[in-house]
Amino acid sequence: MSPTDIKASKLDELSEAEQRKIKHGAYRWNSVGGMLFALQSVIMLIILTRVCDVYTAGIFTIAFANSNLFLNIGKFGMRKFQVSDRNLEYSFKEYQASRIISCVAMLVASCAYIAYSTVTLGYSAEKTLVMIVMCVFKAIDAFEDVYTGAYQREDRLDVGAKMISIRMVFALVAFAVVALMTANLLISLTASTIFTAVFLAVQIRYVRSRYNMPAPSYLRSIRKVFQLLRECLPVFAADFLLFYMGSAPKYAIDALMDDAAQAYYGYIAMPVFVVTLLASFVYNPMIASLTDQWQSGKLREFVVRFLKLAGVIALITAVCVLGAWLIGIPVLNILYNTQLADYLAELLILVIGGGFLAVTTLATLGITIIRFQKVLIPLYAALAVLAFLASNSLVEAMGITGASWAYFLVMAVAAVIFTVAFFIGIKLKHATVTEAADLSDDSSDMG
Repeated sequence: MSPTDIKASKLDELSEAEQRKIKHGAYRWNSVGGMLFALQSVIMLIILTRVCDVYTAGIFTIAFANSNLFLNIGKFGMRKFQVSDRNLEYSFKEYQASRIISCVAMLVASCAYIAYSTVTLGYSAEKTLVMIVMCVFKAIDAFEDVYTGAYQREDRLDVGAKMISIRMVFALVAFAVVALMTANLLISLTASTIFTAVFLAVQIRYVRSRYNMPAPSYLRSIRKVFQLLRECLPVFAADFLLFYMGSAPKYAIDALMDDAAQAYYGYIAMPVFVVTLLASFVYNPMIASLTDQWQSGKLREFVVRFLKLAGVIALITAVCVLGAWLIGIPVLNILYNTQLADYLAELLILVIGGGFLAVTTLATLGITIIRFQKVLIPLYAALAVLAFLASNSLVEAMGITGASWAYFLVMAVAAVIFTVAFFIGIKLKHATVTEAADLSDDSSDMG
């Protein structure tokens, strides 16, 4: 495919100076939005540790992990596919309709799982309700994501990231104010959920009137919607299983230990988000341009950029490990108003595991861009089984230390497997394209 085959965006209509300004804004606002998204649970947990007790913090930790697991159903792995759909194979209306279906599925599945856990693990009524409301809270994020993807497809990531940042700031403020007034997690979370839903509705109308985005479109057929869901199924399954792999230690702690242990594991696991957050700052804004390089046949440049991104992730991980070793425990003690000196080794293990997670995510992104998604489901399914077995056995044997080693083991194995799969996919796809080109040349010669 040549560059001229790629659909032009709104950005192409602007001057070079305006394009540079928008691109700089995209990096800046994407960094702010990504930081707020990654630190959302940290900020909320910091507030809870000061107005409630450690057991409430533990309930929040597993509820947040659970809601983020089911958030993958809501998003359905569609963001990367939507942004890399540079030829507008699917209209926004089709993406929007599919997102409504996936968000409903998210809520149904999460409520079913919570009901099962309440019966089998003996959740209290408050813990059950907190987990349900948290899933509704995250379903709003899932629905917003389809709009952000539409903005990014038009090369206006700055608009989407800015809207996310503003909404999340106000949602956190609402949570903090109500938590300080009531010292009640359920009430605070419910208030923040209602607020963020209203805010999202207002901001969607604002962006449509201010920027004329998403671009006007129509729903061609319901068949296209389900075709889109089928295309995204492998990426969704990969994202869901990947998140389960990272959360498996928390589920093992939930089943085998108490809410206090869950809180302590959540405290030392927080720096993992720093590694993945900083890595996402680097590669998320590059999805569209990487797709253009692949579709334009610039194989060498495409591979070199991915290798450079992997190198940056390795550097970020090394810096984070050093920071965790030098100041990690004192900082966490201050943030969470607790004492974690006994968990330094576990902290370092988890941070290194976070680096492996970032590499795995990068490789999954590459596999999506080259449309080699068929390998994702079987590989992630096997790794999810490994995560389940390792987490349960290691947590039962070593408690929080075992949970940390389980996380490290699974992420290290995943990083190796998916990096290899990515390069195998490149080789196979490139061979297919080259063979097709040779056949075309032979046909021309015969003519």
